[in-house]
Amino acid sequence: MVALAVINLTGVTVEFDSTRALDHIDLRVEPGEVLSIIGPNGAGKTTLLRVMAGLQRPSSGLLSFRGRAVTDTELPEFRRRVTMVFQKPILFGTTVFNNVAYGLRIRGVPETEVKQRVTAALEEVGMHGLAGRQARTLSGGEQKRVALAMARVTQPDVILLDEPTAYLDRDGVALVDDIVQCFRREGHVAVAIATHDILRVAHLSDQTLILDAGRIRAKGPTREVIREELESLAFGDLTSNLFHGTVVENGTGIEGGYRLSRVRVGHAVSIDVVTDRSGDVTVRIPPEDIIVSREPVLSSARNSLRGTVTEIEAENSTVLLTVDIGIPLVALITKSSLERLKISQGDSVCVTFKASSVRVY
Repeated sequence: MVALAVINLTGVTVEFDSTRALDHIDLRVEPGEVLSIIGPNGAGKTTLLRVMAGLQRPSSGLLSFRGRAVTDTELPEFRRRVTMVFQKPILFGTTVFNNVAYGLRIRGVPETEVKQRVTAALEEVGMHGLAGRQARTLSGGEQKRVALAMARVTQPDVILLDEPTAYLDRDGVALVDDIVQCFRREGHVAVAIATHDILRVAHLSDQTLILDAGRIRAKGPTREVIREELESLAFGDLTSNLFHGTVVENGTGIEGGYRLSRVRVGHAVSIDVVTDRSGDVTVRIPPEDIIVSREPVLSSARNSLRGTVTEIEAENSTVLLTVDIGIPLVALITKSSLERLKISQGDSVCVTFKASSVRVY
């Protein structure tokens, strides 16, 4: 007997005036599955999440929850079982604690249990110390953490994340990874992640679909879809620090409790990564996860390499540095860091990054 999908979309089309935002979408999400929805701005990712959350009525087509059509009568209960975290969090003008407690209180949860569950959720996202702060006075990254706690605390069947790593620092990105991995281990909560970065969520998801102008262009197991997309260079702007390599040694050490392996990329560059795989692999080192310094830094990070700055590209408040370490490595730093370090083209610098930050495909 085939298990019922937790969410099923059949022939879903959404039109705004003369614009078709979604075009005949067929999608099935299983309990415990992590789905990545990938596409550029304007592809329809957020609209698709809103349909899945019951926040956007399709112009045509059907939304089902555990085998039953979601009608107007059943919509309120459906929304209790599905939670969406928006790219820009929507918070109430009250304390962090009260924001996280809201979903429990409207469900009639006893106040003693509310306190326990809210406290646990805030601890999980690293916000327990700010429980009494006014939520709207927090930074963008802190507000995103509160929104994640709000989603977690109600124990939904489905969590929908719209660009979940936007506004987050390195620790916040790692937190999102940890929360999604926690859902995967629990095995019953379905997660859908919408993002433009095909490689940021590749290690988290079981299935991936590519949206292009409101249509599904590709759908299937994540590893297969990503390899096809990279080969077609459909997401060429995301291929910075994407290298083909070979695992040359397993069990090279431990970082954060994870077993490490060494991968050779290029002719003379080897890096430590978290993987048990062998043979040929593709790796990506996120530019935002690289620390740039004049001299080696004291850090638990396993990878520290020296190279020469070959290119400096400023964009708004950030700077992309290309450093030749035997391969061209791109690092993302702030303009203030560039000025503080007084880095110029041709300078020698150190680049440092954790083995756990390297994505292996």
